[in-house]
Amino acid sequence: MLTITFLPSNNKVEVPSGTLISDAGSLAGIADLHLPCGGKGTCGRCLVELVEGEVERGISHLDSALANKNLVMACQTRITSDITVRIMESRDASMRVVGDSHFLISDEHLPDMASLTPLVRAVELKVPEASIEEHYSDWQRVVRELEKQLGQVEITTDITVLRTLASTLREQEGNITAFIQQDADGVNVKKILPGHNIAGIYGVAIDIGTTTVALELIDLASGKIVSSRTSYNAQIRLGSDVISRIDYARTPEKLNELNRLVLESVNDLIRDAAADLDINANDINAAFISGNTTMIHLLLDLPPRYIRESPYVPTVNTVPNITASEIGLAIAPNSSIEFAPGVGSYVGGDITAGLLCTEIPTNSDEVFLFLDIGTNGEIVLGNADWMLSCACSAGPAFEGSGIKCGMRAAEGAIEYVEIKDSGKDVSYDVIGGDKPAGICGSGLICLLGELFVHGVIDQIGHFNTDIDSNRMISVDNKSAYVIEWATNTADGRDLIITEADIENLMRTKAAIYSACSLIMENVGIDWNAVSRVYIAGGFGRYIQIHDAILIGMLPDLPHDKFTYIGNSSLTGSYIALLSQEHRELLAQIASKMTYIDLGSDPRYMDAYLAALFLPHTDINRFPTVARLI
Repeated sequence: MLTITFLPSNNKVEVPSGTLISDAGSLAGIADLHLPCGGKGTCGRCLVELVEGEVERGISHLDSALANKNLVMACQTRITSDITVRIMESRDASMRVVGDSHFLISDEHLPDMASLTPLVRAVELKVPEASIEEHYSDWQRVVRELEKQLGQVEITTDITVLRTLASTLREQEGNITAFIQQDADGVNVKKILPGHNIAGIYGVAIDIGTTTVALELIDLASGKIVSSRTSYNAQIRLGSDVISRIDYARTPEKLNELNRLVLESVNDLIRDAAADLDINANDINAAFISGNTTMIHLLLDLPPRYIRESPYVPTVNTVPNITASEIGLAIAPNSSIEFAPGVGSYVGGDITAGLLCTEIPTNSDEVFLFLDIGTNGEIVLGNADWMLSCACSAGPAFEGSGIKCGMRAAEGAIEYVEIKDSGKDVSYDVIGGDKPAGICGSGLICLLGELFVHGVIDQIGHFNTDIDSNRMISVDNKSAYVIEWATNTADGRDLIITEADIENLMRTKAAIYSACSLIMENVGIDWNAVSRVYIAGGFGRYIQIHDAILIGMLPDLPHDKFTYIGNSSLTGSYIALLSQEHRELLAQIASKMTYIDLGSDPRYMDAYLAALFLPHTDINRFPTVARLI
């Protein structure tokens, strides 16, 4: 057994010789050791400084600026002696929280606050004392009083409620508050408290994304959002996309690790939101959760491997109703947990929930396009009568992964770029206003368009080395363009973009556009038939339509046809938590939707290759760009 010490935390753990540094980090509980590629050794993001000791180095993706430093890749380096390593400082200390999604949604799509039907509601009862004459049990008397308010419905409960029922009934002379869940099958009593107090019944709406986890704490009696919280999904250090995490979860131990990390992310947000209101997490009695298919599998500790193995089927699309204690959610143990239903392996409940925020499920007269752009790209075309869906592997480039100076939308990220004077001058906006540490997705889209329209790169993404600009430099004998010089950056290194970076970005934009084109081709309509394009997702909220059209990621339509709806998955969960009508509508959406597997369609590769140009091989698809260039 060898000892590895992690600095600066000074955490120590003993492991067998030959253990990967990354695995030792997991055992030691090191949260800042990130493996965006899932430990394949392809991203070079898990660098640690070898302070002391000997190791066995595996494959390396270190650039020349780092190769001479004593840095190793944690996922490819095995421990062969007692060692000490230093974890590199993370840039992602803070993040942009998208808290305005509800303001982006039309009021007609939100639940009627005057007649809420939340997942769990409180009912005040006065239960008569027991008598020798009638000889009704405590539970029978509770049921009789509930039937007076609810009518003749089947009323059930479970053993946890019955164990405390006798004392609860007698504590305040039969005055109780019952927390009930009512649906078409009947009523289930989830909890009974002494006294009359329907105020302070809370639920949470949760969106579990590949990159971020978002939560809203809701007063179920009023529908008011009393706290909002967002954080990164802690799983991200073990894989930046769903494919990486599916690969990582091949063994029960790795699956359990991913399950533990996402539960920690969600439960930390629950505790923080409860603290905002100075309540106990046990005061939260319901949760509605949405997320893509892989994230829901990992939350439920279900093996996700078959999602990416032919014939590509998940364990479950519609999760049965469960309680908080069954999955380890840190709210009242008997709380009702419901999930937005998924459609297929790569179109999950985050998409069906998001559609609640649009006209698609209710309007039969027009055709709409829904785009959820994030680490994965999901697309829905249709209306209330028919819906087609597909997913494309957009990849994590717009989250900063695979881009030399890429980063997430945190403080220090460049989010807007403008190039002037034929590429000689660059201006930009930085989140937080300080020196730039990198460039995030919205900035990358903007940068790519600016490089193209000013002639710094050509249609295939290659640099024009003949331009007269000192920003064109050579790195490792390859051309690169300097966004900002080292003297003005947060970490004292030039912020650059390379042709390899541009290639990654063009792959991402091509995947999104070609998926949209193919799904429309399947229906036999063109872009002009689309009345409205809804752009969903926390990242999608910050995409500039002009820039996205310029690079050929979005169709060349009038800008007023595009509508931002922000984190529609979270807003959809909020709507479903408060409205039985919308919970039923979710089931209808999932049943109507036809899922198209792009990977099995030979036309997809042709469409994809055609989109690997700026803006496209067919410039006639982008008339406004043709006029501009």
